[in-house]
Order: sequence, then C-alpha cells, then structure tokens
Amino acid sequence: PVRSGLPAHLPREIEIIDLPEEEKPCPCCGGERHVIGEIVSEKLDYVPATLKVLEMRRPKYACRPCQGSIAAAPLPASPIEQAMAAPGLLAHVLVSKFADHLPLNRQEAMLRRAGIELPRSTLCDWVLGAAECLRPLYEHLIGRVRSGDILHSDDTPVPLREKGATVKARAWGWVNPERRLAAYEFTVSREGRHPQSFLTGWEGYLIADAYTGYDRLFANPRLREVGCWAHARRKFFEVAKTQRAPGLAHEAVTRIGAFYHLDNAWKALPPDERRRRRQEEVKPLIEAFHAWMAAHLPGLLPQSPLAKAMAYATNHWAALTRFLDDGRLPLDNNAAERALRPIAVGRKNWLFAGSVRGGEAAAIALSFVESAKLHDLNPYAYLRDVLTRLPSAKARDLDSLLPNLWHPR
Repeated sequence: PVRSGLPAHLPREIEIIDLPEEEKPCPCCGGERHVIGEIVSEKLDYVPATLKVLEMRRPKYACRPCQGSIAAAPLPASPIEQAMAAPGLLAHVLVSKFADHLPLNRQEAMLRRAGIELPRSTLCDWVLGAAECLRPLYEHLIGRVRSGDILHSDDTPVPLREKGATVKARAWGWVNPERRLAAYEFTVSREGRHPQSFLTGWEGYLIADAYTGYDRLFANPRLREVGCWAHARRKFFEVAKTQRAPGLAHEAVTRIGAFYHLDNAWKALPPDERRRRRQEEVKPLIEAFHAWMAAHLPGLLPQSPLAKAMAYATNHWAALTRFLDDGRLPLDNNAAERALRPIAVGRKNWLFAGSVRGGEAAAIALSFVESAKLHDLNPYAYLRDVLTRLPSAKARDLDSLLPNLWHPR
C-alpha cells in the first residue's frame, strides 16, 4: 500500500547523513561534485512520556523598619488544593483511565517505570478530586445537553463493589446530536426515577430503546418517543444467524437494510428535504414491511424468536416510524450506543466501581472525554487546559470551556 507522509505537526529531529570526504570527488574526472539537492527519508520514533517538577518560587518581601510586614504573591488556583499533581498529570491520569481504559494499578506501574512512586490510593484521590473540580462545568454541560429538543439515551450495567458486596449499578448516557455533547450519570439502580429526574421539565424527541422506565415520561404528549431500528433489526439478525437457509428473518433484515440504504444517501440534505424524501420513498417500504409482518406473524409460534422480533417491531411501531415526520431524527439510537461503548470496554479492564463517589467521578470524567472526542479534540489537551483554567473561572466563563466552544490558549 502507498504510505502517506508523516504528519507535519510532529517535531522533526534532523540528521545529516553525508558522503565520506573520499567519495565526494567525481569518479570520472576527479573534479569537485556540488550539492544539487537532498533525498529525504523519514522514520517515526517514540519518546516515552516524561515527568517534570514545576518548582514555583515566590519572593517574600518585608519592610525592615516594620517588622512582621511580609508579602508574597499567592499561589495560582489549583484543581486539587494541597495535591502535588499539576493539571497536566491529572489530565493524563483521567485520559489514561477513561479514554485508554487503563486501570490505576497499571498506571501506577507505568509511573514507576518513569521514575516516580505514586501509590494507587493517591491516583484514586486525584481522580476523585479532579472530578470535583470539574463538577461545576459538568452541571453546566448537563444544562447544555438538555437545551435541545432531540436527545439520545441509553444505559449499561456497571458493577459496584461496596461493603464487600457487588451490586449492579447503572451508567446512563445522554447525547445531544445537534450540539455534539454527551453527559453521563451514575446511579445505583435502573429504576425509572433516574431518567425521569434527568428529564424533568424537558420536552422534545427522546431516542431510546423500549425501556419501561420511560413510560411515565411518554404520558406527556410533548415528550415523544423515537424508536431504534438498529435495535429492531438486531432481533431479526440474531434469528437469521441461526438459520442455514435464507428465510423470513433474512427477508426482514434485507427490508430494514433498504430503509437505511435510502436514508443514508440523504444525510447531507436539509431536514425539510430529507423529510419529503422519507415520506415519498421510505414510508411506502415501511408500510409494506408492516403489512408483511402482519401476514406472517399469526402463523408463527408466539414464543419463537422470530415471532418475538416481529412483535417487538409491531408493538413499538409508532415510535419506530416517528422519524418519518422530522428530517432531523435518525433511524436509530446508535449515537447513544456508541457513547456507552467506552464503558463496556473499560469495564473489562477496571472491572467495577469501588464506590458511589467513584462511579460519579467516572461519569463526570467520561462526559468530558467523550464530548471532546465528538468534536475531534485531543482529550488530554482539552482537559489539561480546562483543569488549568477552571479553578479561577467565573460562571460567565463556563460556556467557553465546553468542548463545542473551547479554543486552546
């Protein structure tokens, strides 16, 4: 394969590899050969991360005649008072754990190789402290996530170990697709009161799976459920995988694929135009799919996987077809599922949350890591800058520190 050049923003270390002096003369006439250009080759090298000490020296001033009148400049505000960790190290620990899924015990070993002994308990304290520093911005982020009228929502289990027992806690992901911001919440259960609390007073389109905890919310006609075709398709796909020959499940997967094929071609269109095309081209296919299921469902065993797949689609038909009426709405809830994938990957490495406070800290950190990624930001550069500026920031500064409006200084 053709290899593209290495990125221009990386620092270059130039090495001149010259001819030996005895090879510089012309071999034909013995005359002097002149430089006419260069052959440039590049190799990518790795420099291990390094630690440094920021030594802050503050001159003390005193008036000799007035004994006791001593003055010195105050220390800059710190993300965690009395902690030795600077914003850069705190950002590194957060990104390593919540973007790269490295548990603190592995980070402890890596720091030891770099020449510093930092016990895991200290790293844990830093994660908790950094999350507390970020909390005002996190609460502001939640307000901005709720500010639109379209939200994606999904949740995933998180083992919580407390008092010697492990319980199944929950991580909730909320994504605002227009602002490209994600917020996470950690709760000790999956009770419906948790999403109901987050959505108190909110109105709009909620794209979610068919979780019964939302049912009370959907009693409000101004909060409209949008179903997930990926979820519906997955049920047919799982049946199709078990069948040797193509059958009804394969046909269902093909029919749903046709919706996606058409709609994906219109992603760049304005919402009104996308809605018009959906009404003209996708709606007939969807109505035909509904009629096809109605014809076949009565002949299936009610408890068979295929019957359950068809029943799921028909029982949630109003939610699954709501995207036809608004060109801004997606066919599925993949945005929220993608947002929760880092938790599923991280869970295999850090295994469990050690406390409710730890789970809440993880939710705060993930909110900023994933929102930064949604805007193609380097999560480390973003968090390092935010942790530097936030301790002295005013309320009016918070918007500019969110990933969708942030600019490096």
